[in-house]
Amino acid sequence: MAWIKRTFIALLVVFLLLAGAVAWLLAGLDVNQYKPQLEKLAAKQGISLQLEGDIGWQLWPKIGLQLNDVALAPLQLPKETLVRADKIAVGVALKPLLQRRVQAEEIVLVAPQIELSVDKEGRGNWELISEALEAQSKQPPKLEIPKETEEPNQQQQVQLSLDKLRIENGLISYTDARTDKAYKVENLRVTADNLVPGGEPGQLSADASVSGNDLRHPLNLKLDSTLALDEGLNGLRLQPLQLTFSADNNAKASVHLRGYVRRDNSNQPWRVQMNLNASADPLRPWLELTGTEVITRDSAVLQKLNIETSLEGTEQKLDLTPLQLQLDSTTFSGNAQLRNAEMPGLDLSLRGGAFNLDSYLPPSEENQGGTTEQAAASETTAQDAKTVQTPTSAETISAQQAEKKAKPRAGEQQDTAQQVPAEPLPLSALRGFTANINLALDQLKAADLQLDSPEIQLTVDNGLYQLQKLSADIYGGQLNSNGQFNARAQTAEGQARGGLTDVDIGKVQKALFPSEKVQVTGEASVNWDGRTKGKTSEDLQKNLVAAVNVSSKELSIAPFNLEKSMCQLFSYAENTPLPDRNWPAQTGLQDVRATIAVKGDEVKVTEILAGIENIAMTGDGEIDLQKQDFDFALGLALVGESTSADGCTVKNKRWRNRPLPLRCKGDFDDVGPGTCKPDSRRLDDLVREELKYKAKKKYGDKVEEKVDELKEKLKNLFGR
Repeated sequence: MAWIKRTFIALLVVFLLLAGAVAWLLAGLDVNQYKPQLEKLAAKQGISLQLEGDIGWQLWPKIGLQLNDVALAPLQLPKETLVRADKIAVGVALKPLLQRRVQAEEIVLVAPQIELSVDKEGRGNWELISEALEAQSKQPPKLEIPKETEEPNQQQQVQLSLDKLRIENGLISYTDARTDKAYKVENLRVTADNLVPGGEPGQLSADASVSGNDLRHPLNLKLDSTLALDEGLNGLRLQPLQLTFSADNNAKASVHLRGYVRRDNSNQPWRVQMNLNASADPLRPWLELTGTEVITRDSAVLQKLNIETSLEGTEQKLDLTPLQLQLDSTTFSGNAQLRNAEMPGLDLSLRGGAFNLDSYLPPSEENQGGTTEQAAASETTAQDAKTVQTPTSAETISAQQAEKKAKPRAGEQQDTAQQVPAEPLPLSALRGFTANINLALDQLKAADLQLDSPEIQLTVDNGLYQLQKLSADIYGGQLNSNGQFNARAQTAEGQARGGLTDVDIGKVQKALFPSEKVQVTGEASVNWDGRTKGKTSEDLQKNLVAAVNVSSKELSIAPFNLEKSMCQLFSYAENTPLPDRNWPAQTGLQDVRATIAVKGDEVKVTEILAGIENIAMTGDGEIDLQKQDFDFALGLALVGESTSADGCTVKNKRWRNRPLPLRCKGDFDDVGPGTCKPDSRRLDDLVREELKYKAKKKYGDKVEEKVDELKEKLKNLFGR
């Protein structure tokens, strides 16, 4: 055991000798004398370096230099501190140190504080430093340090290296005076190993907590990467980089990058070649995190978002090919291009599967307030039943009319809302960029309509939006439309034209205007051409002017029976009983033609032409979307002796080929079989004319003589 003891003593002696030698070297080398040189070196890089504390030595865990109270600022604005650190420790290599040379190989920043800000003109406080560094050589800086005994041929250097980098308890603050946004990156911890330019790939890891004035919860981030730096810092290779985000509200996301950023020299643009895979799952917590309250019809949507693409290009143009987006269960594939020119631009081409847009829209007003209204109505009905006796028919009609007058309609509610000044359209935000967008789907459900193979092509040129194509297969027919929206001036202008061809109008009516009272079936074609202008969305609605043409070979409308209404007209005119038969609660129309003029909320049907068995129908009318009511004046003319094979027969030829008046008037909510009735005022005129004809036919010219004689007496009577 004696040899072990002697060996231990020998090692201890060697260690003490080495420690003494190092202590002698450190004691004999006063590094504070290099402060001016370090500050001068930083000034050459456009940086104001302020070393307020002393530069000392540390022996553990590694021999190195320790700088206290360090501050960095732009050279032109030395008082505008950009970076401040309580301590910067620079580890030095031992072998060069034994040769009385200082070679840095590890840097540790303790509690660094970086303050980034953007002024109202959009200029960042770091740009002065970045511009100065860009103008300097990218070679590792060297500082000449004289020996204690000055010798002309011998100089010492401090060599800086990024072999190892540590950041502990860092803080980065960012403020933007343009948007009043403020963010903080706190508890920043960074570890980087073997990041020597031109060397082998190194390891980089970091984690921090991010907070901001528009974030409801702090955001935790974690970064892990294998990366390599090219010679001269002209390239960066990620092999790969993994970035994860999480928050207390269960928001989670990840970003995976693999590729490089490189340039040939400092005068050449950066080139990017990168594979990107980003995912947010679940997605809804991210909306809540940023204060975006999104209420959708289907709470099961907005659960997952994934982006996968290959990025390639320069800082001026970046291609994303191929590009794959996944939103919940729908996948979109295509490509994109971003252009960072004087006029920024975007090209986007995507094709997806089936997508239900309605699931992502806000709930309808009926769904939001339906339950409350039903409960209130039930309570009111119950209270009325206790205090009111059963009214007569006249009382019921009077009460219904009074209720309609008291009940606020959509138009009246809108008038109340219009008392508040309308928000102007964000026209300036719609300018300043270009775009070419092409989107296609296998199937789209929007506005309760199902569209197969929908496709949209849109171009944007500095505020001019041109809808080149909007097409889809819809309920057995075709949709085709185009138009444009001009936001370049102070007042926006828009126009659209297009049409629907051979569409099952019954399915459209069921989707858009579901009603148990009115049912429309058959195929129809619709063409439209409209234009509008305004500074607000309300102006666009108010100034809308459009012409619409509707045509159909066969249509069926329920619960109206216009043939029955026609027979009622004949029965009223000739004072004959109505045929006793089972009248179906519908009307079959043939060769329907309608011309419609839209002006704001008013819709005028300027002409209606249709055939009903042996009846020719003409007419016109108005639809008020604001008041939600309609008023149509129709004329039904009999062609032949009877309205149909089992309809009513008219023997008086004077009633044939003569339009008899029918009026269809009411509210959207009160449509029923009694909505269309004979127009008694116009019909009375026809009846009086017919009675006059019969009297003249019976008494001949005597009637005219009596009439002329009566007119002369009246003239003499009032001519005094």
